[in-house]
Amino acid sequence: MTGFSYTIKQLAHFCHAQFKGLDADENILQLVIDSRKVKHHNHHLFVALNGPHHDGHQFIEELYQKGFRNFLIRTGFKTSDFPEGNFLVVDDTLRAFQNISQNHRLSFQIPTIGITGSNGKTIVKEWIYSSLQDRYKVCKNPKSYNSQVGVCLSVLGLTNGDEIGLFEAGISQSGEMGNLQKIIQPSLGIFTNIGQAHSENFSSLEEKVREKMKLFSETETLIYCMDHDVIHEVISTGNVPKQMTWSRNDPSASLFVKSVIQNGDQSIIKIIHEGAEKNFSIPFHDEASIENGLHLICVLFVLNLQEEEIQNALMRLQPLAMRLELKEAIGNSLLINDAYSSDLDSLTIALDFLQQQSGNAKRIAILSDLDETGMSNPELFTKLAKLLESYKIEQLIGVGNHFLEFSKLFTNCICYKSTEDFIASIPNLNLEKSAILLKGARRFKFEEIAKTLEQKNHETVLEVNLNALSDNYHYFKGLLKKETKVMVMVKAFSYGNGTYEIAHHLEYHNADYLAVAYVDEGIALRKKGIRTRIMVLNPDSSQFSQLIEHCLEPEIYGFKQLKLLQGELEKRNLKNYPVHLKLDTGMWRLGFQKSDIKALCSWCIGQKELALASVFSHLASSESKSDRGYTNTQIEKFSSMCEEIESFIKTPFLKHILNSSGIRNYPEAQFDMVRLGIGLYGIGSEKLKNCSALKSVISQIKEVPKGESIGYNRAYYTDKNIRIGIIPIGYADGLNRGLSNGRGHVFIQGKKAGIIGNVCMDMCMIDLSRVDAKEGDEVIIWNTQTHIYEMANALNTIPYEILTHVSQRVKRVFLQE
Repeated sequence: MTGFSYTIKQLAHFCHAQFKGLDADENILQLVIDSRKVKHHNHHLFVALNGPHHDGHQFIEELYQKGFRNFLIRTGFKTSDFPEGNFLVVDDTLRAFQNISQNHRLSFQIPTIGITGSNGKTIVKEWIYSSLQDRYKVCKNPKSYNSQVGVCLSVLGLTNGDEIGLFEAGISQSGEMGNLQKIIQPSLGIFTNIGQAHSENFSSLEEKVREKMKLFSETETLIYCMDHDVIHEVISTGNVPKQMTWSRNDPSASLFVKSVIQNGDQSIIKIIHEGAEKNFSIPFHDEASIENGLHLICVLFVLNLQEEEIQNALMRLQPLAMRLELKEAIGNSLLINDAYSSDLDSLTIALDFLQQQSGNAKRIAILSDLDETGMSNPELFTKLAKLLESYKIEQLIGVGNHFLEFSKLFTNCICYKSTEDFIASIPNLNLEKSAILLKGARRFKFEEIAKTLEQKNHETVLEVNLNALSDNYHYFKGLLKKETKVMVMVKAFSYGNGTYEIAHHLEYHNADYLAVAYVDEGIALRKKGIRTRIMVLNPDSSQFSQLIEHCLEPEIYGFKQLKLLQGELEKRNLKNYPVHLKLDTGMWRLGFQKSDIKALCSWCIGQKELALASVFSHLASSESKSDRGYTNTQIEKFSSMCEEIESFIKTPFLKHILNSSGIRNYPEAQFDMVRLGIGLYGIGSEKLKNCSALKSVISQIKEVPKGESIGYNRAYYTDKNIRIGIIPIGYADGLNRGLSNGRGHVFIQGKKAGIIGNVCMDMCMIDLSRVDAKEGDEVIIWNTQTHIYEMANALNTIPYEILTHVSQRVKRVFLQE
């Protein structure tokens, strides 16, 4: 199977690059944009992309030292330091990357489907793929790779065996879709819908629709719903050669929806198409799925499938797990659940995530036969064996007849004929203290394995979005000078979000330091395989021995601490152990005063056991504009104290005083390092993304007559007949009792439902008078910054307290797209 294969000279021609190097005839088989995911050096080319919060050029030296030799770089980068390198030099590396993708697309004269819209793009794409994969070899975006970079990566995956291209495209501002059109070049287009998502850079919905329509500037047929007025108006005044429309309101549509009737677990869609009435069943009830299903029906009609074939495709549809889920599993293990797909592209993404999160845990992959590759089994399993070896998978569990046939290609592999056989064997397997990837084709029903392996928790969960966390981290990195280091706070269970999972994620993103409050927190991270340097903010001197054994670095704020730590190090004959001196510049908490500096430095100079790693202080009011004078005084005092220390101690040390709000408000005071805390988790600025969502479910619904009391202490009386819901979250889970009796509320189907009665330890009651809810419905306690601030204001507290009070008995589910 031939895919991406070009000489450097050809790539230079594609992207109008100047070549500098030794061998322009070297063949390139893959383009790489993430230096952390480089597995092989030969025949790969690293594209050094620039973004608002990152610069790929800063990783070139590291890659070169590892043996990488081929790079796409911007003009001005100094290549003379890399004498054996091959460089393609351009003004804009993103545009060059897109030009290469565009030229690769031109090599394939195949029908291509392009999808855009505000919602549903990925689901429609995956449903089309599910419906066509038995008929055609289809190349598609992995997951939701629909950005200016993601579309390039997707199109570069085209190979000579592909018969249809299937690509979604997303934009966030004007001028982007034209680039994606040149790369995708769709012959069939789908405009799913239009909404307010990513509208901040557009003056109106009409402007956004016109920008998205650029994807279809050369399509032969466009599918859309006429009921979206703005879309219909723009298309009606445009120049689209052929339209396949559907509508619930306009009988002139190509496909007119007469009715949608719920029937058990299905919806029956009655339509009129080409003058004939036709019925289709879809295994969903919700409006979004019905809309997505109607787009799919239109696509299959355009591709000339028969009614029976379309119905069979519809009944095979499954809900999509759009993001990887990371959960705690039995045996003190981690489970990465991606149980609904089995193509090689998404497997590589999942293996990257496994590598990122596994630390020093044993890596186990549980895989089913792969149904969606288009390769012969010998070719597929040979490639799979090499892929798993490159990710250092220590044990493979294969499910399916094909795994049984090719099991000898893998080391340490156990195979089972069916999912049921594997589940029956789980008690006999050693899966303890492991990082487990679960990934299988739908027909194997791996969700049953997930239910068996997941640690049992109650129905309230805290979802943590690792993509949002990454975006926030890079937002702050973008505010810093290139040389400024970042220490990230993971104390207090990472502000309630979960400690070692967040720490693994930050280590993957090359955080310079982590910081915890107590020695026990640091030890727990080390036991999970965290290698990044860790500062302990409040070390108990009785634990200095354990601190040293686990290579943790203490904050030192007093002379007593210094002497006790030195004594412990002296007993162990250790020299130059790193410590961090805390200075008090006006917070009046822990720390040395200015009057202590001379004695402190004299003491430090007289011993060899300790080495000064950093000196730092804490701002009292960096978020307050009214206190700028006081904050500047603190910064000046800190600078003065550091200068005095430097006059005594000649070895260099790091200096840091800024916290999250300080990074944004006092960029001139970055010194050598900053400490990123609550900002990482999405609190403090509208430019940040909320990272967490606290969710529960309705356990039971009751009709309560007028005049009845509800809950403990009979704190609430009904003044009319009302409908209430009971949800399994209480003050032991982190729902503050102060939110009782109408002070707090939750969200169901986007509507507020007030808390009534007193919040109990393990549950609370809510008023469903204005919500048409049923038992089992999802309940949102919060999933936006606004929700968290509203709750904090109702309790007269700060968001920090809301986040950190979520109990550890609440299951954390980590999501990554």
